[in-house]
Amino acid sequence: MKSHVADWRTRVYCARIEPVGDQPILRLTNYPTDLAMSNGEIYRAENGYEFSGLTATSDMSATGVDLDGILQEGGVTLDAIASGVYDNARVYVFATSWAAPIEDEEELGLFFWGKTDPTDQKYRTQLMGAKDVLSQNVGRTCSPTCPNTLFDQHINGDLIASTRSSCTGPRSNPDGPQMADYLVTGTLTSVTDQYTFTDSARAEPDDWFGYGEIQFVTGPNAGLRPSQIKIFASGQFTLHEALFYPPSSGDEYKAIPGCRKRLQDCRDKFQNAVNRGAQDHVPSQTQYTQRGRGA
Repeated sequence: MKSHVADWRTRVYCARIEPVGDQPILRLTNYPTDLAMSNGEIYRAENGYEFSGLTATSDMSATGVDLDGILQEGGVTLDAIASGVYDNARVYVFATSWAAPIEDEEELGLFFWGKTDPTDQKYRTQLMGAKDVLSQNVGRTCSPTCPNTLFDQHINGDLIASTRSSCTGPRSNPDGPQMADYLVTGTLTSVTDQYTFTDSARAEPDDWFGYGEIQFVTGPNAGLRPSQIKIFASGQFTLHEALFYPPSSGDEYKAIPGCRKRLQDCRDKFQNAVNRGAQDHVPSQTQYTQRGRGA
């Protein structure tokens, strides 16, 4: 039983979209005009949207709804969707009264922004209920591949949700590698394309940043999600995916090295073999399924 419900006579639905990182929060209402909440926050009406339906169950099954909206400035834009601004954003849905609007008056659900399909000037995104985390596999398995994630977070500070175990395990080296000790900044000196660019001042050995991350702090890509580095050699970065906007010489960035899950990376590059999560001598399936042979 809910502790409080909005007045059914003046009931209106609202949503608050909180992107991961430093992107601005988006507040929406399906009322014809903007709503000023009791705490001063404004929920905009011009960013029209519509839910496919919201249901509640008494069991532990996950809830998913579709959110349809209009692509427009001041709301959800095509550039923001394509650049990943809303990936894994939290969406809080609640009901209130348009006569006396109160933020989160009748909480209806917490969702995560999922797959989005933009069509013409509209978009449709799948919102997945928070209970979906209960369907995720947990626990550790023996594997020759290390399950740990270097630094356990992205370069922008966001925790990596898929991290099952830490590179800073509680062993003889509990601290392990810290991002602050490896984070570097720099400025592009030349650009080949949206995949490849160079900072001639970089003196790190080849592949030092391989499988690491880079994020721009100035230029058109500033503030967008970090990009994974595919190759680093002689000061030149090559990415797995193209930057959303073309970079230019003079753009400033920050970068961290990566770990390719190899023993030499853990042992020689980060001096962290004591916290290595792989079992390097686990036999492969082709080995342990072989039949024994007689003498």
